[in-house]
Amino acid sequence: MMLTKVALVTGSAKRLGQAIALRLANEGFFVFIHHLSSAIDAEKTLVEIERNGGQGSLIRGDISKPKQCEVIAKQIRKKSGRLDVLVNNVGLYRTGSLLALSESDLTNLFYTNTLAPIWLLKYCLSLFGSKGGSVVNIGYSGVDAVSGSAHNGAYLASKLALLSLTKSLALELGPKGIRVNMVSPGIMSNSVELPKKISEYAPLGRLGQPKEVADTVAWLTSQQSEYITGINVDVAGGYMLDLRALDPKSLRREITKKKRPKT
Repeated sequence: MMLTKVALVTGSAKRLGQAIALRLANEGFFVFIHHLSSAIDAEKTLVEIERNGGQGSLIRGDISKPKQCEVIAKQIRKKSGRLDVLVNNVGLYRTGSLLALSESDLTNLFYTNTLAPIWLLKYCLSLFGSKGGSVVNIGYSGVDAVSGSAHNGAYLASKLALLSLTKSLALELGPKGIRVNMVSPGIMSNSVELPKKISEYAPLGRLGQPKEVADTVAWLTSQQSEYITGINVDVAGGYMLDLRALDPKSLRREITKKKRPKT
């Protein structure tokens, strides 16, 4: 199969990953829609892509396991023979005391959020051609402030580590023409936790939309940004510019918890 542009978006059956997959498909990418247990949603995403004139294929696997990352890379090679863009969107979110989280929670969190992007890139690296490509890791607004949190400290630490790895990989892969960047969403319309008054956290006074993050990802994979690597772009309406947003007690008093979505 001869394809002009190929992208893999992890966790793209629904929510933010779906928005990114749809956006890249609109840009002419053949998109691999990855999921673990959301087969029905993944199929719906593929149908929507094809309805809009795009192309894609479903791919399943648990990226927290290195061997399955290797299998995913082999499936991509068999189907398309190449890869131009890798978007590491999958992420686990856990709250609570670091000391209270179980061994399983901590292990799964760091394997999925921090190590899986490395494993996937390792096995997919040979799929990038001589012209290079683009890797985009999905972060967390404020991650580059290097702050702590008594509310979601483990999650924050996993994304902070991913930011450091993003910069290191940008240095390592630059000579190969592969750019590595991070996009960090703020409080989105579909976030698991929402403040009662978004204006107190985001100067622009509204929730972010998945499409806005997807647009930024698409830009970082385009020719318009081909001299940009190793950076983090907050898509957050100014969230975290005010240090009061770092106060976990204040946030915890005001957030409205939503039912945690299944991954």
